[in-house]
Amino acid sequence: MQLKAALAALLPASAVATIKIPISKLPREEFTAKLLTAGSHKPPTLMSAKSSSSVRGASATSRKLGGENIVIRDLGNAQYYGSVQIGTPAQSFQVVFDTGSADFWVPSAACTKHESNCHKKQAYDPSASTSYAAVEAGAKSEFHIEYGSGPVSGDFATDTVRLADDYDVEDQTFAIVSHTTGLGETYKVASFDGILGLAFPILSQNPDAPTVMKNLMEQDSSITLHMFGFFLGDEANGELTIGGYDESRISGEITWVDLLMPTYWVAPIDSVKWGTQTLSDGTSSGIMDTGTSLIYAPAAIATAMANSLGGMFYPQVQLYLIDCDTPVPDLDFIVGGKAITIPSEDLVLQDDSGEFCFFTISSMNFGSQESTGELADEVVEQITQLAGTSGLPVPDGMDTWLLGDTLLRQIYTVWDVDQEKFGFADLA
Repeated sequence: MQLKAALAALLPASAVATIKIPISKLPREEFTAKLLTAGSHKPPTLMSAKSSSSVRGASATSRKLGGENIVIRDLGNAQYYGSVQIGTPAQSFQVVFDTGSADFWVPSAACTKHESNCHKKQAYDPSASTSYAAVEAGAKSEFHIEYGSGPVSGDFATDTVRLADDYDVEDQTFAIVSHTTGLGETYKVASFDGILGLAFPILSQNPDAPTVMKNLMEQDSSITLHMFGFFLGDEANGELTIGGYDESRISGEITWVDLLMPTYWVAPIDSVKWGTQTLSDGTSSGIMDTGTSLIYAPAAIATAMANSLGGMFYPQVQLYLIDCDTPVPDLDFIVGGKAITIPSEDLVLQDDSGEFCFFTISSMNFGSQESTGELADEVVEQITQLAGTSGLPVPDGMDTWLLGDTLLRQIYTVWDVDQEKFGFADLA
């Protein structure tokens, strides 16, 4: 794959194919209302394999090329979703493109009939697709994943998946889910049907089955670069580019860092600075997650930050209430020697009454026995073997931040699967 990427980098831009997917964003008022709905917001949890069964479920010279379009909308300023088609003839679904997970699932008719939060979703009908097939004998057939909010389960199958109008991925393994109770009311009001994970296969509930991205690369010779780029518009349209990145979106050079390990998109952080304070210096890592809206810090750091603002924790929304007049410093993450700055105004949410403000840094929980954010035991074992230490996808002694769209919309991001690198650049 490295040779493939190197050769592709030598080609003119017109010879490198990409799929370009426009994205848009919920109005800030609608996002705030959903986030501050009691019971709808649950902080993610990563767990050490030592304490339980653990964790949820391009080279710099590469170039971009114009391609097909898929209309995508952003749910809750965090979940960017768009149309994906499955089957022959095609059945259309809205799916979240999520760098924090690696599975692809859509609802079944049983889900829309029996699950209260699934009634209005688009259901996949295997009997209506001539390209549908059950998984091969001996392959994993049952699907079960735990997200931070709860379980989703169903059965694996295979069918043709289409991205945009011209990119078919044949015999793609995906899950047809029948149980979505664990996603709660958030899923009921969401505009997406399913999730298409963009993390590494080791996080998948079926790591022996290639992901959509991997199959696309292997089946379509015009897609020569196994990478993608995200521009997350802030009150403006954005774009997901598959097969490269969009040079017109960036200013200056791309800063690249090697991933700590190819599980989540987890990158080393040089330091974290909050105003004049240094919160972390060379001992942090960041999970880059397009499926998460806010920033989640290690619990001790989040608590200290909130206390310095006079914050009061509201368990109903899992956020700290602060005085709207409290000055909040900018937050800087130094990654690869370059600062990613989150301005103070993006660290505060104000409710629709205008009377209450909430600090948008929440706690990332680690090691809690009560956690619902767990992967299957075999996935944890694989991560443990890869890391050589614990089930967490970072070296021992490092704390971990979960960096969602609050950070990712400040920059253009490039996700290089082949080279296991994360890149970012200033926005044009």
